[in-house]
This record gives sequence, C-alpha cells and structure tokens, in this order.
Amino acid sequence: MVHTDPAIPDAKPTIKQVEFNTIASSFGGLSTRVSQLHSYLNGIAAYPPTSPPTITPPSFPANPCIESLSHGFSTAHRAYGPSRSSPSLPLCILFIVTVPETNIFDQLALSTPLQTAYRIPTFRLAFSAILDHTTVSSNKDRILTYSPPHSPEMSYEVSLIYFRAGYSPSHYPSSASWDARLHLERSAAIKCPSILTHLAGSKKIQQELATPNSSHLANFLSRTSSADLMERIRNTFTAIYPLDDTPEGQHAIRLATSAKHSEGYVLKPQREGGGNNVYGSKIPAFLAGLGDDQQRWRSHILMELIKPPTLRNSILRNGEVQSGEVIGELGVYGVCLWRNGHDEAGGKKDGEDEDGEILENWEAGFLLRTKGSESEEGGVAAGFGAVDSPCLVDV
Repeated sequence: MVHTDPAIPDAKPTIKQVEFNTIASSFGGLSTRVSQLHSYLNGIAAYPPTSPPTITPPSFPANPCIESLSHGFSTAHRAYGPSRSSPSLPLCILFIVTVPETNIFDQLALSTPLQTAYRIPTFRLAFSAILDHTTVSSNKDRILTYSPPHSPEMSYEVSLIYFRAGYSPSHYPSSASWDARLHLERSAAIKCPSILTHLAGSKKIQQELATPNSSHLANFLSRTSSADLMERIRNTFTAIYPLDDTPEGQHAIRLATSAKHSEGYVLKPQREGGGNNVYGSKIPAFLAGLGDDQQRWRSHILMELIKPPTLRNSILRNGEVQSGEVIGELGVYGVCLWRNGHDEAGGKKDGEDEDGEILENWEAGFLLRTKGSESEEGGVAAGFGAVDSPCLVDV
C-alpha cells in the first residue's frame, strides 16, 4: 500500500507492506477478469473523454493471474511425479473449499484451465468431507487417495492439495476437523500451503520480522541479500509490536492503552478473512475488556496505521454505485515451489542443502482492492472493498 506521512508536509509517498498471505489468497481469478473488463470498457469508449487524453490502451496493464497461478498448480502437479500406487492410479488436484462457498467463481477461474488446458483432473472437496472421501496409505509412501462422491468406484491419487478453507477457527468446529487437517498434512501430496507455510504467514511471524530493531529478517536474508537490499525491505514495514513483557511489548501496551496514542494504530488478532481488527480509539476499551488474561493480550499484535492518499472514484457493489473518496491496496501474487532439505526424521538429505532447494519462484499477477476512505477494513469477501484494476497515467 502507498503511504504518505501526514506529519511531514509534501512527504514523498512510499510503499508499505500490509501483510503477507500464505493461505487462501483469493481473487486471483476475478482480478484478471476485472482487468479485462476495464480494458474492454475503454475499448468501446465507455469512459468520459479527457483533453488531452489521459487514459489510453497502455493504461491497462495485462493481469496474468489466471494463467500464472494455474501454471503454478500444473508445475507442482508435474513435480509430484508419476503415480506411486500399485497398481498406478490417475493423478488429480484437490481444491479444499467451504460449504456453502461464496467465492466459487474465483476458484473456477483457476481450476477450469487445469481441466481444459493442462488436462489434469481437478476436484472440489469440502473441508468438512475430507475424511469421508480420502484415505492415506499406511506404508511409507503415504499416498493420498480421493474417491469422488459422484463416482465412488473411481479412485485418484492426489498430487496437490490447494487450501481455500482451513484458515479460520470456524472451519474447525470439532476434533474431527483437526483430524482431517492432520490427515492431509501427513500425506505425500504437495500442499498449498503446508501447515508450516500456513503458520509462516501469521500476524505473529510478521511482527517478529517487522518489530523495530528485530534481527530475525537478517537471519533469513543475510546469505543471499546485500545490506542495502535488506534495508530497502525493512523500509517497507510499518512498526509492528507484540503485547508482552519485552521492552517492545511494554512500549506497545502503553501506546495501545492510551486514548491519544492509540489513534495511529490497529490491533490485529491471529485471524484471516477480514473483519477481525480493532482500530484507533476503540483499542483501549477492547483491551480493557480482556481483563488480566495475558494469553489473550499476547494473541494480538499492534501495527502502525498506513495512511494512503485518497482519490475520488466510484465503486459498484451489490448493484449500487457509490461515489466518493477511495483508497487502494495493491496485492502481488507469487508462485514458489521448493523441495525440503530435511528428511522426515529431521536429518539432512544426501546431496542437498539443509535449507532445501527452490525449484520455481515467479511473480503471478496482481489484485487491486479499492474501498471507501472511511472504511477501516479492506477485505472484499468480508464486504469491505471491491475488486479493481490499476489505471496507469503519465504524471
């Protein structure tokens, strides 16, 4: 997100990172379609003309999300290799989804090319039905087998699991739900993401990397990046603090419990999906409601608010056009496939670096979310924003 410091007159806008999502990063499919829609509307002169013209065909960058993300899935599918079953089974990809699913068309935009262009059988399976339709072999191969409910006599070996569910506590209503997640994790199928990658995207990990004067970022980048690059990365972070007994945590608690100083911050729990944060002046009362429960305090992080510049625009949502001051948040998708550097016992594999090996790593398109400047949250699926596309102009 672009940030301007209101305390510094004529401050140059800078890029600031809001968060890093590693599970169920949605709207890749719809963002491509919206980019195509806006380009199409420009092509039929649907936008008001300006003199001199500021919006031209090059103003609408191509957005390759559908192509790039589906290609990423097919790459992982190939990396899994041939069937390990005996006799061999056809391979498939599983999309793990919620029921009811409100974001099905975005998901279908990614699964359809897998079926039509890559000829990979791709199925949707409700998180709540995992144990009903899958099995994991008891031998060391840990083969995950899927039998579609519409054709139970047919079996497929699962090469890749793509989680579009499993990120919210509401997805785990019983012990069977946790058993289902463990069931998938212990299988040999490639996971997008694995539980470790899922947790690496949590707010707490982001806080550990971005807390002022934290040394953790250098632990990951010192061997591959220059000091200048690491500093540039640090400059994209806003200040993020724990709420604990450390000096940084005690500083954050003083900020968060102050009616004056809390205005510049947002309090975030370890949740995904939007609608979970507490903003500004509401923070002191919220924390007071937690009482002396230190565990609940520590389950939150305190993040400095990003203050992006506003633009005047219109948003179409639920059939209604709303015009006014808006702000945008740009997300960049990526594909990363790696091989672990340790065997299941935790030892180093022969001939491999202990940190593993990155097989594929590429940028895979973008998502621009636009919302009213008065809106605190930005989640589209949670009802706070709209899918948009960039319009590039010369300034």
